[in-house]
Amino acid sequence: MTTIPDNTAQDDGKNALIGRSVAALMGLALVAMFVSSFLYRAENPSRVVRTDTPAMPQGMGGMADSGPMKEIMELMQRQKEEPDNPAVQLELAERFMMMGAYDRALIFLDKAAGLDPDNPQILNDKGIALYNTGKAEEAKAAFEAILAKNEADFRARFNLGLLYKYALGDMDKAAEQLRAVMDSPAADERTKSQAKSELESPPEAGDKPAK
Repeated sequence: MTTIPDNTAQDDGKNALIGRSVAALMGLALVAMFVSSFLYRAENPSRVVRTDTPAMPQGMGGMADSGPMKEIMELMQRQKEEPDNPAVQLELAERFMMMGAYDRALIFLDKAAGLDPDNPQILNDKGIALYNTGKAEEAKAAFEAILAKNEADFRARFNLGLLYKYALGDMDKAAEQLRAVMDSPAADERTKSQAKSELESPPEAGDKPAK
C-alpha cells in the first residue's frame, strides 16, 4: 500500500522561511533609507539641522580606524555637558543604529524628540528603530507624524509604504503611499524606481505579514 507523504512540516518550514525573508527585506529597505539619508546629510551640510557632527566612517575599515566606541564615549561626554542639545542626542542615536543597537538608540531618540519634536529626521530614525525592535504600529505613528507636518516628505511615505506592505499586510495602503512617492516632484529617480518596483511586486497570495 502506498502512503502519501506528509508535507505539512516541510510547508510550515517553507512558510517560516518566507516570513523571515520578508522581515529581512523590510529591515534592509528601511535601514537603506536611513543610511542614504545619513550620507545625503553628510554631503549636503546646508540641509543639515544638526551642527558640529563627526563625519560618517567610510567602510568597515574606516569604522575600525575611527574607533566608533571612542566616538560614542566622546558623544556621551558631550551629552553630559549639553543635555539640552538635540543634535547630540540624535548623533548618539544614529551611532547606535549603525551598530544595530536599536533599543539603545531609542533612548536617545526619545530624548531628542522631547527637545525637538518637529524634527523630521528624529521621527524618521525613530520609526526605523521602532520597526527593528518589533513595534510596527509605533513605527507607523512616527512616519505618519512626519507626514502630518509635511505631506511632501517622500522618504516618510516610502517607509510607510514598506511598513504597510511587509509588516502590516495592507497592500492597498502600501500602494497609496508608493504611488505618492512615484508622483512626488521632490523624490529622486532612484527612490521613485524603488517605489515602482515595490508596487509591482505585491506579496504572494498566502504570505503573512512579518511580525
